[in-house]
Amino acid sequence: MQENIFTHDHFNTWQVCKGRYYFKYIKKLNWPDFDGDYELGQNFHALIDYFLRGFNVDNLLQDASEEVKDCWSRIKDHPVLHKKIIKTEWGFNSRIENTDNWLTGRIDAIFYDPGESKYIIADWKTGKYIPKKIDPNFQHKIYLYAFYRGRKDLNLDFKPGQLEFQYIKIQDEVSINTISFSADKETEFAGNFLNIIENINNTEHFRSSDCCPLKHCAYKNLCFK
Repeated sequence: MQENIFTHDHFNTWQVCKGRYYFKYIKKLNWPDFDGDYELGQNFHALIDYFLRGFNVDNLLQDASEEVKDCWSRIKDHPVLHKKIIKTEWGFNSRIENTDNWLTGRIDAIFYDPGESKYIIADWKTGKYIPKKIDPNFQHKIYLYAFYRGRKDLNLDFKPGQLEFQYIKIQDEVSINTISFSADKETEFAGNFLNIIENINNTEHFRSSDCCPLKHCAYKNLCFK
């Protein structure tokens, strides 16, 4: 029996390579496999969180890297930052339907657009590892599901159609991929989560993918087919 707490990386990793999932989440060989994008993302997220909390970021920018400054210059005047901020760096633990399985994660920012009467989950993307194919990626599915299920914890009440997720890419220029939500998607996503969890729990041999799409993998030398 596997642990019953899952992140979007659990599901994305499972979809990409069962062997990688085995080493990372069952054997728990949590070896670092990131590059310089990790530091850029971490520093930029801290800067924008500070700004959204209402603090002056000028002092932080003085000591920031040129990459962080470039990212900030591209996003600072974007309309999304001037919508009503509901929450920044919101951590969640969300139960999947009435099962014993849980989703966990942290949302970069949540905004409200009064003109559209919509809540917006914003996810800042500064690095190379931006999902090329949005639909198979589980990040927006988990975040939409968890935030909608946890809306009353934030004293909010709205319909599924009033919620959307935005991947906000901050490279060269700001570009946004928007995913809408609905009551049907809430049901669909929960079914997706539980189906994968069932497959994980019923798997005995975690074989690696024959055609792994990952160029860099910390578990490459341990890989077995």
